[in-house]
Amino acid sequence: MLTIDNVWQLESFVKQKGATVGTKLGFVGLGQGGGKIVDAFAGIRNANGNAQYPVLCINTNMGDIQNLQNVDRANRLQLKGAEFEKGAGMDPEKGKQAMAANGEIVFETLNRVMHDTEAIVVVASLGGGTGTGSINMVIDVCADYLGKPVMAIVSLPNPHVDENVNAYEALKELVPKLEEYQEDEQGGSYRVLENIVILDNKKIIEEHIEAVEQGSAEVTNLSWDRYSNYKVASILHEWNVVTTLESDKTLDAEDFKNKLLFTGGVLTFAKKKINLQSGDLKSENDLINEIVATYRERNVLANGFDYKNDAIAFGINIVMPKNTEKLLNRDTLEKINRQLQGELEGVPIYYGRSTWDSKHALVYTICSLRGLPERARNLKQESEELLAKQREREERQSGFDIGGELSSRQGRTSTRTRAGKAAAPANPFTALKKETTEKKLEKKFNPFK
Repeated sequence: MLTIDNVWQLESFVKQKGATVGTKLGFVGLGQGGGKIVDAFAGIRNANGNAQYPVLCINTNMGDIQNLQNVDRANRLQLKGAEFEKGAGMDPEKGKQAMAANGEIVFETLNRVMHDTEAIVVVASLGGGTGTGSINMVIDVCADYLGKPVMAIVSLPNPHVDENVNAYEALKELVPKLEEYQEDEQGGSYRVLENIVILDNKKIIEEHIEAVEQGSAEVTNLSWDRYSNYKVASILHEWNVVTTLESDKTLDAEDFKNKLLFTGGVLTFAKKKINLQSGDLKSENDLINEIVATYRERNVLANGFDYKNDAIAFGINIVMPKNTEKLLNRDTLEKINRQLQGELEGVPIYYGRSTWDSKHALVYTICSLRGLPERARNLKQESEELLAKQREREERQSGFDIGGELSSRQGRTSTRTRAGKAAAPANPFTALKKETTEKKLEKKFNPFK
């Protein structure tokens, strides 16, 4: 049994004969939130204990970096500078400055860690300082100077006036990159950002609380953020592996990459496990309806996607128990395809089927959309409402006025004169600051400036 951190179980097909990673993804985590997410990907190992994905974590706060469990210590980079060493303090501008000031070492490290990848996934939790302030810079540098397709995973904060404003400003700059093209040195063109995955922390927290109250075994002893990180990492990894399984109807790794990942859209994915021995499945139509409903019911990322109008491409992969091929033959697959075409008219659908040693069926869906989830669409309005509430509260506050001047009264005054001490300097707290300079042997390239 393969797990992440000996906590989160991966489906057993990931270690079947011939199963491997279909697309060589590399992950770059920015800030505290981004670091925690990529730490889950770093915890994914094969049967020999080898890491499946190269991972780099960049942060201003050394404490956050040291708390990671799985990222190789050589791939944990602290942004140096006296003004940054304790973190960016929810100040995106400071996070941006920290990245620019450390651009040479950041670029060298990106080159080293990501050199053998097919695509780079830049990850940040929007709302804070380091990740929020630097994500757009890092995406531009990876796309323009490393020559690899770039993807992004970002999370929206639980409603908070400061974090909302920070997240909105970053997202406003980030989303247009999905439609931004640049020209390379050979005269070809490339999309700056191939896709973006958006996590809604508000949705995730609410669903986690509900699952805990219901006694769900899946969330036992897991905080909401660890639960979310494991869920996202495991489903994306399992999707990446299922495309390599032996099959007579294959959605292969190249189609997964070129037809679904690199589409310039917002990605959302889902997973469902179906008990084929359940009494609820009384007919072929019941099974078809259960499979098709996966993308609507089991989205783990965010709510409020307009699949009917915004979908660009759709993928579905079904992993059936061995010796149950008759339950999901080519005719059944065609019925599933037609039902999906009825719901997503005109959208290209890519589907595959494979088998595994289990009594359950697994359904994986992925959809690329030219549209945002509901909360991201309404983030400006939500932020303005939070700001308005803050102003209203400030106007209601009593303040610090304790009244006017008291009437004067006679009293004794000290007549002692100061003697025996030299006059204090203008600023007695000033200390000499020792400045040191370091001669650079050669000037390194800093694409962040």
